[in-house]
Amino acid sequence: MESKYEEMMDRILKERKSGSGNRFEPPEIDVYPVGQKTAVNAEKFAKYVNRPLNHIAKFLMHELTAPGQVDETSKIILGGHFSKKVVLEKMNYYVKEYVICKQCGSPDTQMQKVDKNFYVKCLGCGAEYPVGRLK
Repeated sequence: MESKYEEMMDRILKERKSGSGNRFEPPEIDVYPVGQKTAVNAEKFAKYVNRPLNHIAKFLMHELTAPGQVDETSKIILGGHFSKKVVLEKMNYYVKEYVICKQCGSPDTQMQKVDKNFYVKCLGCGAEYPVGRLK
């Protein structure tokens, strides 16, 4: 019985190291110009990473130093023209800072707001830590 357990643990560790167990693949984000503005359709992304769309919008506005808002169709509208590449780079940074656990690397996290501060709690290892506040 113990040898089966050890075999199973060895297999799991090998899969984690090789990356073959990677199941975190956020959906594509649509970025397109609308007049003098840029529309970002990140609603599916927000649901996938379990984060409020308003938090993602605020992050993008802060990182791109652009005014913006979430419209009635749940699209983020940013003032100015931004390429898809630039927006996707910022979204990858968002995932690194606000989604992926800094302790174990798991994407299974929740964001909680306590007073004015945000905390990320990992559902995998139980780690809990503050994340940077958006202005």
